[in-house]
Amino acid sequence: MGFFDPKEVNTWLKARVPSGATMESGFSEMAMLLALEASGAYYPIRYVGIRPSASYLFSPKAFSVNGEYTTYYLHSLAPGLSVDLAYDEGKLPRFFISPGIAYQWAWFEGYEATGLGLTLAMGAELSFGAARSKGVSVALVFRSANLDVSTKPSSYSDRNPVINHLDFSSVLLCVGFQLGL
Repeated sequence: MGFFDPKEVNTWLKARVPSGATMESGFSEMAMLLALEASGAYYPIRYVGIRPSASYLFSPKAFSVNGEYTTYYLHSLAPGLSVDLAYDEGKLPRFFISPGIAYQWAWFEGYEATGLGLTLAMGAELSFGAARSKGVSVALVFRSANLDVSTKPSSYSDRNPVINHLDFSSVLLCVGFQLGL
């Protein structure tokens, strides 16, 4: 879970609130990004590994204006590949930094975008068990992915302001569980 600010989407959401209307609950901007990720790592060298991953990024937005409840959803699927650089001296914690790339498919209210994004994860894992194959990890994950919209809704001319980018640039706090083989 983390913070992001998709500026064009937030401008579009603000335009959905009629002028003079009173917000009864919530606020019109998307600010929270949820992420679910599955990954595996192979370490051919003790301190260097390769990590393929698949992420689902999701931001819900719900608010009530003049008694009318409205919901919107911003989604992205992002398969990626990163290089794990780990510092492990055989003690309980293991520290890592993991730069990588991800190809993202994103969609929001009929707008679709695809493109490459960058990721950088930094954190620590507490491993135990045979060959340290089980454990818990905590990481800060930085994403940079401001994707150009490739498909607009068929009635996009009446949807002002127009969205030209779906931005998933974010800072996430991730907690992971490691199940080794």
